[in-house]
Amino acid sequence: MEDRSGRLPSLLVATLAMVFVLVIWGGVVRLSGSGLAIPDWPLAGGKLIPPAHPNVLIEFGHRVIAMLVTFLMLAIAIVVFRSREYRRSLGVLTVAALITLALQVFMGARVVLEELPVDRVVAHLLLAFTLFAILLVMALRVTESPAPPAAGPGLPAPSPAPDPRARFLGRLAHLAAGAVFLQAGLGAWVSSSGAALACPDFPTCQGSWLPPMTGLVGIHYAHRLGAYTIVVIVLWLLVAAAPAHLPPRARWPLRFSGILLAVQVLLGIANVVLRVPLPVSAAHFGTALALFGTLLTSAYELKRA
Repeated sequence: MEDRSGRLPSLLVATLAMVFVLVIWGGVVRLSGSGLAIPDWPLAGGKLIPPAHPNVLIEFGHRVIAMLVTFLMLAIAIVVFRSREYRRSLGVLTVAALITLALQVFMGARVVLEELPVDRVVAHLLLAFTLFAILLVMALRVTESPAPPAAGPGLPAPSPAPDPRARFLGRLAHLAAGAVFLQAGLGAWVSSSGAALACPDFPTCQGSWLPPMTGLVGIHYAHRLGAYTIVVIVLWLLVAAAPAHLPPRARWPLRFSGILLAVQVLLGIANVVLRVPLPVSAAHFGTALALFGTLLTSAYELKRA
C-alpha cells in the first residue's frame, strides 16, 4: 500500500489515542458530576469559552477533546479519499467511521439537552467504542506487513504453515471483544443509574451470593456476572492459544490481553471496596477500552496467521 510511512498511519494512531482519552475523560465527567455543568450545546452558557469553574472546565475539556477527534477524522477522510489505493481498501471503513462520529456527536448533544438519560449515556459510550474499533481496524490494515516472498534461489524459506487452530482462536477473540463491548455498556448503565454502590461488598452483594436481580442491585450484579463471563472467555482463549504455533504479531496481543484482564478485575474490585474513587473508576474505563482493543487486535492477527 502506498505511503506506508506517510501521514495516514500517524493520523490513525493519533486519533485512536484521542478517542481513548475521550472515553476516559467522559468517565471523569460522569463520575465528578459534571455532566450538566454546561446545560446547553454547542455553546457553554451562551459563550464559546465558559467560566473557570472546575466542573464546567471538566465538561468543557470533554467537548474540546471531542472537537479534536472530529478534526482528526476529517483529516483522515481527506487523506483516504485523495488516494486511489487507500480509497479502495479503507473507503468503506472511513465512511462508517464518519457516520459513527456523527451519531456520537448527536448523542452527546442529546445527553446534555435531555439531562443525562441513562439510555443516551449508554449509547454515547458504545458509539465511542464502535468508533475506536473501526479506527483500530483501519490502523491495522494500513500498517499490515506485506506477504513474505515465496522460497527460491537466494530467498529465505517460507514461513511455517498457519496453525489450523488460528481460525477458531480468532472467533473466540471476537467473542471476547464482543463481551467486553457489552460489558462496557453495562458499566455505563451502572454508573449513570447510581447503581455503583448498590452492592457495597465483594465478592458477595449485600451479604448474599445470589441477590435479587431487581432495581439497582440487579443492574450492579448484572455487571458483575458480565465480568465473570469475560474472565471465563478470555482464560479459555489464552489456554486454547498456549499450545498453538502463532506468529509474534498474533501472540503478543493475546498475552497483553491476559495482563489487562487481571488489572481490570483488580480495578473493579477496588471500585467497590474503596467506594468508587474517581481515579480508580477512570482507570477502569480506560482498561476496558484497552482490553477491547487488544482483543480486536488479537482477532485481526489470528485471522491473518
